[in-house]
Amino acid sequence: MDDFIKWVSITARQTALHMDRELAPYGLNASQYMYVVEVCTHPGLTQDRFFQIFYVNPSNVTRALVALEKQGLLERRSNSKNRRTFCIYPTQKALDIFPKITRLRRLWQERMLADLAPDTRAEVEQALRTAALRAVESNREEDPDHAE
Repeated sequence: MDDFIKWVSITARQTALHMDRELAPYGLNASQYMYVVEVCTHPGLTQDRFFQIFYVNPSNVTRALVALEKQGLLERRSNSKNRRTFCIYPTQKALDIFPKITRLRRLWQERMLADLAPDTRAEVEQALRTAALRAVESNREEDPDHAE
């Protein structure tokens, strides 16, 4: 198990390279497409909700949302429940490419997990989720002001 971090890092990097290449025709990259997926799946999310979903710094969320809004993929609307915040909605352009993004993600996942039985796939996903959430919590404990 000494190489767990190495293999998680390699997997993440290779996935980002693949997604960057495949999403380029849509003007997206590996760090942006997740926002489109979340907004298309859950229209009306508040900007603050993205911090909790992706465990990233608020400035990263703001930067990504502004870029996607400029590309015509997302739009911000005033939150009727809290005027100090915005709700994020997909545009028709985002809804049109959403099935393509979903297909790309599914195909890549299938490719990486092709030789694993369904129950093993579920175990791998749960183990990675557990490790990721433990990493998030550890970073929050170590440096609460800068944990992403």
